[in-house]
Amino acid sequence: MKRSITIFILALLLILPATAGAAAQGKYEFHWMESGSLGGTALVKNGVTFVPLTRMTAYFKLDLSWDATGKRAQFNGWNKSLAVRVGSLTGMLDGKMVKLPGAPFLFEKELYIPARFAVQALGGGRLTWDAPTKTLKAEQLQTFRKYDFVHEGLKYTVEGKSGILYVTDGKGVRRELAKLGTSIKEYLSSNFEGTPGGLLIISFADHYGEPLLNNQYFTLVVKEGKVIHQASVHYWNRVEVNVTKLGSQLLLIDGKTLRIIEDGTGELLETIDLVKLGGEADHYFVEYFDKDVFLLRGNKDGILKLVDRGTSAVTVLYKELLDTQHQEYVKYNDTPYRGDFLKFMKREGDLLYFKNEFPYDKDNNIYSVNVAD
Repeated sequence: MKRSITIFILALLLILPATAGAAAQGKYEFHWMESGSLGGTALVKNGVTFVPLTRMTAYFKLDLSWDATGKRAQFNGWNKSLAVRVGSLTGMLDGKMVKLPGAPFLFEKELYIPARFAVQALGGGRLTWDAPTKTLKAEQLQTFRKYDFVHEGLKYTVEGKSGILYVTDGKGVRRELAKLGTSIKEYLSSNFEGTPGGLLIISFADHYGEPLLNNQYFTLVVKEGKVIHQASVHYWNRVEVNVTKLGSQLLLIDGKTLRIIEDGTGELLETIDLVKLGGEADHYFVEYFDKDVFLLRGNKDGILKLVDRGTSAVTVLYKELLDTQHQEYVKYNDTPYRGDFLKFMKREGDLLYFKNEFPYDKDNNIYSVNVAD
């Protein structure tokens, strides 16, 4: 392998134009285990092949920071850190000093580091030289993304690849808090909320895909530092807001079931089968919840339904409220998503009020349903 790489370097030095101060141009192609491939221009300088490291940050999921001089670059991720200084043959990898085969340099606002060190640092396989395409290749590079959030003096960290949630106390002691059940695909946001009964509700949202049509939500109920309930749900394209409370009770929704939990004790009071009520396999939203009724909408069909908690009777609201023209649209539309556009506004006594937010022909009417009928 060393002989093939040496031949590659010599060939580049002989046949390619010089740039970046006596550097010759070549090509590289790196493949990540989880996040695709990246290729581009490699530079050969003083017999060492360099690749643009900062361009790769979106792939290997490390956070980049520069020191005040703009010369030292630090990359940090989950159980991974590396640092290099422009012009220096010494770098740092996972807290240990390493000798570099060539000094990193800046070219056209990009940081170039030795290809061999880059692949070593990112946990990849061996470097190979593809003669037909004149490309330096590396396979199975790894990602190291982590997401850090701080709440009341504790640091909560989600390791992106495994989806495991850790908590670190003020003394630096880290422990596993929960498994979210899937890897984090893209942008993770968080919310921490204490309840009147002393529980902690942790919510995470991961929006991914193009253009962010996939929405994965995670909810954890924590009591005295331990997760006592958790749920996750995936919604596609359409996103509505689930209710989370009813008085002193907490509502935990995983798209298939709704669990009613007593605040304070964390006791599970009731489990409601949303799929059975909705009538088909789907992930459901619960947009309103009360002691006698609640509003249920399927992510796939998008139809808002009124459920009587006492009898389990289900009313399809658009058939009760909308005129013939708008009912036809509900049946056949798929833009921007299927279903109706009824939005719950408020409750007054036994009356629930709605408006129709049909995007192309808003009727500006207010509709009501008497739940006592």
